[in-house]
Amino acid sequence: MGSLDWEGNTNTTENSCKTAQCDCLTFWEIQQQEALIRISNLKDKRKNLHKLEPGYEARARRIASVYAKIYLEKEKHGNKDLIGRYYWMGLGAFASKTVAAIFKHGLTAWGYKWIPLGVIRDPVHTFAKGNLWLFMDIAPWHYAWSMSSTSFNQCRIQRDVSKFTHIKEEVINVPWSSCLPIIKHLKSTPEIKSAFEYLPKIENVFKKKNESRQNRFKLSSKNLFDHLMVVAIQEQRNILQELVWKDWKVQAQATLQSYTKLPDSTLVLSSDYGVDAVKPDRHGEYKGRHKDVLDKLPESVYSEPLAHTKVQDYDSRMEWIQKAAEKYHTLMLSDTGRPFLEKELAIIAGWGNSKADFIVGKDSNDGKI
Repeated sequence: MGSLDWEGNTNTTENSCKTAQCDCLTFWEIQQQEALIRISNLKDKRKNLHKLEPGYEARARRIASVYAKIYLEKEKHGNKDLIGRYYWMGLGAFASKTVAAIFKHGLTAWGYKWIPLGVIRDPVHTFAKGNLWLFMDIAPWHYAWSMSSTSFNQCRIQRDVSKFTHIKEEVINVPWSSCLPIIKHLKSTPEIKSAFEYLPKIENVFKKKNESRQNRFKLSSKNLFDHLMVVAIQEQRNILQELVWKDWKVQAQATLQSYTKLPDSTLVLSSDYGVDAVKPDRHGEYKGRHKDVLDKLPESVYSEPLAHTKVQDYDSRMEWIQKAAEKYHTLMLSDTGRPFLEKELAIIAGWGNSKADFIVGKDSNDGKI
């Protein structure tokens, strides 16, 4: 199918709810459809007809918004007492925002629109594929846990897109769905099992009414960080290494970028696209909207690749990600850092309706319009 349109499979009639027992596969299809809705525009409410947002930057912004909302417990079945348990999601929101910024960057847009060379253009599509399918993997796991951790545990090993019945066509119609066998049809992995085994321990501490929020984070510090790093392995090794970094054109682009530094791949832990918004000027002074807060934080809020980082190499990339995660962790454990990050995540959470402001042609999105 050459279209980004898809039809939802749930009843849209108001006040017509019935209690129903669903099997494990249906449980996963519900979460998968939820994820698809977030990155789509509703075309016809009566027919439950949606169209996947075609703009790469807009879609990466929406994905960042979902990650921020999951962290802030603003998504379906969120629990305000447990803000912070989905620790990777905060860092993931800043990372997807960085991807959006790269799509926005003049060189990317220019190389993509005007230079017909596949070696320039194809990596842009490959990054869009990775951003999209990482989201299709990771968001439903979190939706499922929020809905019911009991059902999550009962059903975890049964998630398998190839066995879907209700929305299989819709998922297969998503751009680059031919990658599904490579990422094992979004089945559970040892990393997913391990990551979600940390959550009950974190939640038990977060539920302690007599502890300050600061203490809850301190008491859960190791579990939060370990949970984050296991999710990072899931996304970096099981998904992105397979879908993005094994591509020779991406590897060539990454080598070039390591010399030109364009577009800038610095991870900025704020809602800003550019690192200049959070870096001191040459006089060592901060300017802009953060100027009164940045010098009070225990850490700088940006993480550049290390001097020897080869982003296309999994171990080298993970070394940088570990450093970025440690910085995020230090900020999150601080009484000044955490409010700063959560305020920025709240801004990103508001990007859920981002749309492309130009016509997206059929050379994007795996040829679908």
